[in-house]
Amino acid sequence: MAPSIDPRQALDRAVAALLVVRASGHPADGQRRYPRWELDNATLQRLLKRGVGGVILLGGSAGELRLRTRQLAAWASEPLLLCADVEEGVGQRFEGASWLVPPLALSRIHATDPALALDLARRYGACTGREARQLGLNWVLAPVCDVNNNPANPVINVRAWGEDPATAGALAAAFCRGAQAEGVLTCAKHFPGHGDTASDSHLELPLLPHSRARLEAVELPPFRDAIAADVAAVMTAHLLLPALDAEHPATLSRAVLTGLLRQELGFEGLIVTDALVMEAIAGRYGASQAAVLALEAGADLVLMPGDAEGAIDAIVAAVHSGRLSLERLQASLERRRRALG
Repeated sequence: MAPSIDPRQALDRAVAALLVVRASGHPADGQRRYPRWELDNATLQRLLKRGVGGVILLGGSAGELRLRTRQLAAWASEPLLLCADVEEGVGQRFEGASWLVPPLALSRIHATDPALALDLARRYGACTGREARQLGLNWVLAPVCDVNNNPANPVINVRAWGEDPATAGALAAAFCRGAQAEGVLTCAKHFPGHGDTASDSHLELPLLPHSRARLEAVELPPFRDAIAADVAAVMTAHLLLPALDAEHPATLSRAVLTGLLRQELGFEGLIVTDALVMEAIAGRYGASQAAVLALEAGADLVLMPGDAEGAIDAIVAAVHSGRLSLERLQASLERRRRALG
């Protein structure tokens, strides 16, 4: 007879699977570039043993990354989501791999030769996806689907694929097709559009004062294009859109994530928060509170909570209190399972 599973432990592991924590691509603790956010190896092992289901990596060489992803997989008892912010190719974050031109460079080509630009964007995605897979990553946190239409934007600029919705959407969708054909997941960000802000959500909460009609005309079309290209995931934006929700940032807004993204745009893949340690969220909400609010809003995965173990405990408590339903968690776990194949 198989041993019975403690229901409390099963719930704890189910919740933990929905967290993505930050680690260095370097193998040794002393090599971490950002120890404030990158967990030490003992903490990583403890969290992976508890069931944490994803790791975002930064730093090190391509060779170190291959060893590191194998190490993390060995520490985990279940398949992991292993991801990185490689918007300009894997070499942007890991020395020795291909570091490509900023995506916005292709928008200039698109203006004169759209067919060439689309082919280059697809090949850009294929290169990124192929190298990511070879080094042990299965999830590319790209493309940026924000429209770079505000010259004062301090955080998007050349990360975007275009300065108008049609260009940004067409090239981002081509990137998705190229990367996912190589066997990795992609992620459209930052929903519902971070291009027309003059402040940085790493430091403060930006305000996007536009009407719903303006969002439909400018911010949303690239995300619709990415969804049509079967993008696997969408990442939320830490910004306030009073036209959609006057109280909650998009990352924590049910109107934005469930109402707009799920129900109106018909997105059926994974919804992941942007990093919850960013000041736009961390400066206003506790780490545990933000994690619960994000899941309540409709997010499936919680990226970089300030306190991973505290976030797990808070989500478990929210289930016990009835604030979050088991069915809600199971839906996110099923989307995660489908994404991993």
